[in-house]
Amino acid sequence: MSEDFNAKMKLLIKSEKALLSLEMQKKSRQTVWIALALLAVLVGLITLNITVYLYLATMYTHIESGAILSGLNLVAAGVFFAIASRQTTGPETEAIEEIRNFAWSQVSTDIDEVKQNVTQFTNSISKVKKSVDTFTSGDAFGLKKVMPIISTLIDLNKKR
Repeated sequence: MSEDFNAKMKLLIKSEKALLSLEMQKKSRQTVWIALALLAVLVGLITLNITVYLYLATMYTHIESGAILSGLNLVAAGVFFAIASRQTTGPETEAIEEIRNFAWSQVSTDIDEVKQNVTQFTNSISKVKKSVDTFTSGDAFGLKKVMPIISTLIDLNKKR
Protein backbone atom coordinates (compact mmCIF):
# COMPACT_ATOMS: atom_id res chain seq x y z
CA MET A 1 0.00 0.00 0.00
CA SER A 2 2.77 2.43 0.94
CA GLU A 3 4.69 1.67 -2.26
CA ASP A 4 1.54 2.25 -4.32
CA PHE A 5 0.96 5.57 -2.61
CA ASN A 6 4.58 6.62 -3.16
CA ALA A 7 4.40 5.62 -6.83
CA LYS A 8 1.18 7.58 -7.27
CA MET A 9 2.68 10.63 -5.56
CA LYS A 10 5.79 10.43 -7.77
CA LEU A 11 3.60 10.17 -10.87
CA LEU A 12 1.53 13.13 -9.72
CA ILE A 13 4.66 15.22 -9.02
CA LYS A 14 6.20 14.35 -12.40
CA SER A 15 2.99 15.22 -14.24
CA GLU A 16 2.71 18.54 -12.36
CA LYS A 17 6.35 19.35 -13.20
CA ALA A 18 5.75 18.54 -16.88
CA LEU A 19 2.60 20.68 -16.99
CA LEU A 20 4.41 23.56 -15.26
CA SER A 21 7.29 23.30 -17.74
CA LEU A 22 4.91 23.37 -20.71
CA GLU A 23 3.02 26.33 -19.23
CA MET A 24 6.28 28.22 -18.70
CA GLN A 25 7.32 27.57 -22.32
CA LYS A 26 3.92 28.83 -23.50
CA LYS A 27 4.18 31.98 -21.36
CA SER A 28 7.71 32.71 -22.58
CA ARG A 29 6.61 32.44 -26.23
CA GLN A 30 3.62 34.67 -25.49
CA THR A 31 5.90 37.23 -23.83
CA VAL A 32 8.12 37.39 -26.93
CA TRP A 33 5.12 37.89 -29.23
CA ILE A 34 3.59 40.52 -26.95
CA ALA A 35 6.90 42.39 -26.88
CA LEU A 36 7.00 42.34 -30.69
CA ALA A 37 3.39 43.55 -30.82
CA LEU A 38 4.20 46.42 -28.45
CA LEU A 39 7.18 47.35 -30.60
CA ALA A 40 4.92 47.40 -33.67
CA VAL A 41 2.40 49.59 -31.83
CA LEU A 42 5.20 51.95 -30.82
CA VAL A 43 6.40 52.24 -34.41
CA GLY A 44 2.79 52.82 -35.50
CA LEU A 45 2.36 55.59 -32.93
CA ILE A 46 5.59 57.22 -34.06
CA THR A 47 4.48 57.22 -37.69
CA LEU A 48 1.03 58.47 -36.67
CA ASN A 49 2.67 61.33 -34.77
CA ILE A 50 4.80 62.18 -37.79
CA THR A 51 1.73 62.10 -40.05
CA VAL A 52 -0.30 64.33 -37.72
CA TYR A 53 2.67 66.70 -37.39
CA LEU A 54 3.05 66.97 -41.18
CA TYR A 55 -0.69 67.59 -41.55
CA LEU A 56 -0.67 70.27 -38.83
CA ALA A 57 2.46 71.84 -40.36
CA THR A 58 0.45 72.65 -43.49
CA MET A 59 -1.98 74.77 -41.46
CA TYR A 60 0.25 76.09 -38.63
CA THR A 61 3.87 76.91 -38.07
CA HIS A 62 6.28 74.14 -37.11
CA ILE A 63 6.36 75.25 -33.48
CA GLU A 64 2.57 75.43 -33.22
CA SER A 65 2.23 72.01 -34.87
CA GLY A 66 4.70 70.48 -32.40
CA ALA A 67 2.90 72.09 -29.46
CA ILE A 68 -0.52 70.88 -30.63
CA LEU A 69 0.80 67.33 -31.17
CA SER A 70 2.52 67.32 -27.76
CA GLY A 71 -0.70 68.49 -26.13
CA LEU A 72 -2.68 65.71 -27.85
CA ASN A 73 -0.13 63.13 -26.69
CA LEU A 74 -0.29 64.43 -23.11
CA VAL A 75 -4.11 64.34 -23.14
CA ALA A 76 -4.03 60.75 -24.44
CA ALA A 77 -1.54 59.79 -21.71
CA GLY A 78 -3.75 61.46 -19.09
CA VAL A 79 -6.77 59.50 -20.29
CA PHE A 80 -4.81 56.24 -20.02
CA PHE A 81 -3.55 57.15 -16.53
CA ALA A 82 -7.11 57.96 -15.44
CA ILE A 83 -8.37 54.63 -16.77
CA ALA A 84 -5.50 52.81 -15.05
CA SER A 85 -6.21 54.49 -11.71
CA ARG A 86 -9.85 53.41 -11.79
CA GLN A 87 -9.05 49.70 -12.11
CA THR A 88 -10.42 47.55 -9.31
CA THR A 89 -9.56 44.05 -8.21
CA GLY A 90 -13.07 42.70 -8.60
CA PRO A 91 -15.27 40.26 -6.71
CA GLU A 92 -12.59 37.54 -6.72
CA THR A 93 -10.47 39.62 -4.35
CA GLU A 94 -13.39 40.14 -1.99
CA ALA A 95 -14.09 36.40 -1.93
CA ILE A 96 -10.44 35.59 -1.24
CA GLU A 97 -10.29 38.26 1.49
CA GLU A 98 -13.39 36.72 3.13
CA ILE A 99 -11.72 33.30 3.05
CA ARG A 100 -8.52 34.77 4.51
CA ASN A 101 -10.44 36.59 7.25
CA PHE A 102 -12.36 33.40 8.08
CA ALA A 103 -9.11 31.42 8.27
CA TRP A 104 -7.54 34.09 10.52
CA SER A 105 -10.57 34.06 12.81
CA GLN A 106 -10.40 30.26 13.06
CA VAL A 107 -6.69 30.35 13.80
CA SER A 108 -7.09 33.09 16.39
CA THR A 109 -9.93 31.13 18.03
CA ASP A 110 -7.68 28.09 18.24
CA ILE A 111 -4.84 30.19 19.66
CA ASP A 112 -7.21 31.70 22.25
CA GLU A 113 -8.30 28.19 23.28
CA VAL A 114 -4.68 27.13 23.67
CA LYS A 115 -3.95 30.25 25.73
CA GLN A 116 -6.96 29.52 27.94
CA ASN A 117 -5.86 25.89 28.41
CA VAL A 118 -2.33 27.01 29.28
CA THR A 119 -3.72 29.54 31.79
CA GLN A 120 -5.94 26.89 33.38
CA PHE A 121 -3.01 24.46 33.53
CA THR A 122 -0.80 27.13 35.11
CA ASN A 123 -3.48 27.92 37.68
CA SER A 124 -3.86 24.22 38.48
CA ILE A 125 -0.11 23.86 38.95
CA SER A 126 -0.12 26.91 41.26
CA LYS A 127 -2.94 25.42 43.36
CA VAL A 128 -1.14 22.08 43.62
CA LYS A 129 2.09 23.85 44.61
CA LYS A 130 0.27 25.85 47.28
CA SER A 131 -1.34 22.68 48.62
CA VAL A 132 1.99 20.86 48.71
CA ASP A 133 3.70 23.84 50.35
CA THR A 134 0.94 24.09 52.93
CA PHE A 135 1.13 20.39 53.71
CA THR A 136 4.92 20.31 53.93
CA SER A 137 5.08 23.43 56.10
CA GLY A 138 2.94 21.69 58.68
CA ASP A 139 0.00 24.03 58.27
CA ALA A 140 -2.24 21.39 56.72
CA PHE A 141 -5.38 20.54 58.68
CA GLY A 142 -4.38 23.07 61.34
CA LEU A 143 -1.40 20.92 62.38
CA LYS A 144 0.77 23.97 63.00
CA LYS A 145 -1.47 25.03 65.88
CA VAL A 146 -1.80 21.52 67.27
CA MET A 147 1.87 20.51 66.83
CA PRO A 148 3.09 21.93 70.18
CA ILE A 149 0.38 19.99 71.99
CA ILE A 150 1.23 16.78 70.14
CA SER A 151 4.96 17.19 70.78
CA THR A 152 4.26 17.83 74.48
CA LEU A 153 2.09 14.69 74.67
CA ILE A 154 4.82 12.68 72.96
CA ASP A 155 7.41 14.00 75.41
CA LEU A 156 5.14 13.14 78.36
CA ASN A 157 4.56 9.70 76.95
CA LYS A 158 8.33 9.14 76.64
CA LYS A 159 8.93 10.14 80.29
CA ARG A 160 6.57 7.45 81.56
